[in-house]
Amino acid sequence: MQCLYLRDKSYSVESLPSEPSLLVELLDLCHNDNANFEMFSAAIKKDISLTAKILQVANSPAYRQWNEITDLRRMLIVLGMTNVRNIITTCAIQQFFANFTKDFNKHVQLIWLRALNCANLAERIAKLVGYEKPGEAFLSGLLHQVGMLLLILNREEEYTPLLERYYKETEEFQRLEIETIGVEHCELGAALVQSWKLDSFLADAIQFQHAPADELFSSPTLLKILAVAGPLSSKNSARHNSLFREKAGLLFDLTEDSILDCLAVATRNSEKMVSDLGFSGRFYTEEDEIEAVDASEDERNRTKLAQKIQDIAISNTIGKSEKTELLEFTKEIRINFNTIFNLSRLFYFKIEEDQQTLSAINDLDIKQLAEIEFKIGDKNSLLVKALIDKKGIISSSARCSIADQQVIRLLESEASYFLPVHHDGKGIGVLALGVSEHEWLNLRNKSALLKLISSEIAKKYFALTQSESQPPGMPLVDFKKVAHEVSNPLTIINNYLYMLGKKIDSDHSAQEELAFISEEIERVGNILLRAKDPDVPTKEKDKTVDINKLLTELDILFNSSLYKTTQIQSTLHLDKQIPVLCCPQDKLKQILINIIKNGVEAMQHGGTITITTRDNVYQNGKQYVEITIKDNGPGIDPEILKNLFKPVISTKEGHSGLGLTIVNTLVKELSGNISCYSNREQGTEFKLLIPRKQKESEIELK
Repeated sequence: MQCLYLRDKSYSVESLPSEPSLLVELLDLCHNDNANFEMFSAAIKKDISLTAKILQVANSPAYRQWNEITDLRRMLIVLGMTNVRNIITTCAIQQFFANFTKDFNKHVQLIWLRALNCANLAERIAKLVGYEKPGEAFLSGLLHQVGMLLLILNREEEYTPLLERYYKETEEFQRLEIETIGVEHCELGAALVQSWKLDSFLADAIQFQHAPADELFSSPTLLKILAVAGPLSSKNSARHNSLFREKAGLLFDLTEDSILDCLAVATRNSEKMVSDLGFSGRFYTEEDEIEAVDASEDERNRTKLAQKIQDIAISNTIGKSEKTELLEFTKEIRINFNTIFNLSRLFYFKIEEDQQTLSAINDLDIKQLAEIEFKIGDKNSLLVKALIDKKGIISSSARCSIADQQVIRLLESEASYFLPVHHDGKGIGVLALGVSEHEWLNLRNKSALLKLISSEIAKKYFALTQSESQPPGMPLVDFKKVAHEVSNPLTIINNYLYMLGKKIDSDHSAQEELAFISEEIERVGNILLRAKDPDVPTKEKDKTVDINKLLTELDILFNSSLYKTTQIQSTLHLDKQIPVLCCPQDKLKQILINIIKNGVEAMQHGGTITITTRDNVYQNGKQYVEITIKDNGPGIDPEILKNLFKPVISTKEGHSGLGLTIVNTLVKELSGNISCYSNREQGTEFKLLIPRKQKESEIELK
């Protein structure tokens, strides 16, 4: 999306400005082989536009498998280091060539200073009141005046004089915006965030940040946090208007001293961020914020930025891609077009080995797209014509074939720009870019850049196509055997990753990386499963579980790993009448593994684990399948037992104690029940009740 439409006007969102000094810091990180996600996250979170770009790309269709993400560090991990570096490099180039005026720079800096303070203040309040997503609160603060940046970018002549009145007429500023330019920045900022379609109240928080306390009384916590942090983030507001501090008391029962302490902490954090960027350190020390802006310092930063990007070309970003599969590279191309042109809707149609057919690389797994093929002899198709004529074509310029129209519909666009991809004069594919009329006008103005990028894409696609066209080295039957054998060590590795996670503190920085490695290993396992059994839809298999089969497989696995190393004997008593249940297998597997490992860890010198299943167990009028996991270990201390499923309760040094908390959460999500009995003579016994549902329509997942 290159443009946002609001109140009969369009607003370009292509080049939201960043602080030049921040881009200098980030470009240094891009060339630092030792830079990690923590370092990038700490730098990116200081900037409004880069955060917005990361948020947009991380929640684009290419990454929907992760669901909506609002935590910055997790976004970076999901995108991967290569994509993060690419986004930063591209933004730096766009920033350098933006040619903003001096007045523009001054007001961008003032908005940026307020955004930093608001973000830190929102995060501090979130932690204080126990809001479970302080990172989301930080984002809301960072983006709370992003609408101002859009207005400066698109309507500078009208809006800049109005911004000169901001500090003298802060409380009336929204009314002044409506009267002067017909739109106010909160509404515009909310529309931008809403266009990203996040599963979050982030847009509403920006929209209603100036609403009175009584109207926010029953609103989600995020809205209340920003409604407190936003008005207090400007120095003059915080110092001279007690009503803003009273608002915090009404919404969160915070005393004035508490909110002033939050403000002090936020200011210190903001000062450190500003100092880290090489500014003079005058942030919030001047009586008037405007005095804190140093024009000569801004010019020096621009000079540094110019030096950093002299040898950088956008095409290098794509040409140096490390992807080795067509599917993954296509996802990377989607990210690059999103970053460079704000276009996330695209398909790549590659020429097949017969040189007579074009079919899509279906990186988004769209069923209808997989059925569309273009024949080279199709004289009515604009997509085919673009390939043969070696010339880009916009679909609105001529009559499309039905297949062309189907592609445009799947792109969910008004039109499509068919961009041919050639290597050494030979057509190897076509990029179908979904565009609106306004987006096409902007894209057409960048034809030279588009041609350059197309050339780099062609080189990479050709290399990948050549490597994928090599004949397979293993018959399908043998591959299935290998896939089956590979699955076992993958499961063992995943289990030991879990054990490693239990041995380090719950707040250790490695915990999230371990979780991601575990998820990726499981994804590899699913890929192998699909490869060796393609006729069975994975999604359908994920929804059902054969409990007895799952327990048998886990028993075989643990007998060759955990049980063997700790001299534990296992016994299974399985009710063969239990049917296949409609229940997410991955969740149930995680529950069973956690409970079994809890027992193993309690029996360091050997013991016995007995697992029993029973069908047709009734409780409170509902039908369940019962799984009992019993050990003859030392039992659980009564004081620990009564808080067993609460966080950070563990009898073992170095363990986070979150295993059974995770179990409890997952059991609730399955609409099941779990109980525990334990004493020192008889050991510990967990009883797990899983709803006996055989049809998906019966499931009552929470």
